[in-house]
Amino acid sequence: MPRPPLPIGTWGEISTRTTKTNKNGKPLKHLAHAKFRDHDGKVRAVTATGTTKTAARTALLTKLQNRAKTNHSAELTMHHKVNHLLDLWEKRFEQRVVDGQRSPTSLDNYRRALKNHVRPAIGELHIAEATTPRLDTVLANIRNHAGPATAKTCRAVISGAMKIRRPLRRHHRQPRPRSRRHRSQAQAPTPCPHDRRSHPPAQKPDHGRTRHRG
Repeated sequence: MPRPPLPIGTWGEISTRTTKTNKNGKPLKHLAHAKFRDHDGKVRAVTATGTTKTAARTALLTKLQNRAKTNHSAELTMHHKVNHLLDLWEKRFEQRVVDGQRSPTSLDNYRRALKNHVRPAIGELHIAEATTPRLDTVLANIRNHAGPATAKTCRAVISGAMKIRRPLRRHHRQPRPRSRRHRSQAQAPTPCPHDRRSHPPAQKPDHGRTRHRG
């Protein structure tokens, strides 16, 4: 029977191994390893090191717990500020740098774009207010004032944050109300099919003159 998948934001069993010893064979460095299921459903390896097995496990647990916190976008709604969405995106990007998936230089560039351009332009908007036309206008203004390269970096930041927003938008959608026509049809009483048979139409009276036989 196949093993059930890890729930989102959780990790599997932690294992440790020695990665460095001295000349006498005494362990100097240990590596702790575990599999973590990210917010996108993919399972990724997470590691941490320490001078002892306990230290390596403790460091890995801290990293796993922080990673789980940065993946909880369910706490956000469309009524939160865009700054909250940008905070979550920045934390996730930091974790990708720690895991070696992105470079620290990229993180520095994105942080400058966040501080100098993105947050001042859209940070105080509600997430629901960050529409595509409004974001296009913001990026056009950044391009005119700071140049195409800066606008490209800001677009990458905004695009990454908006990917987190997608499940929020699906959850926020409300069912459309029925039209007035459909409501009136639903409220109108349905005639009973037996009414006509139980109440036949009345016969018209004969107003003709009565003939008298002579």
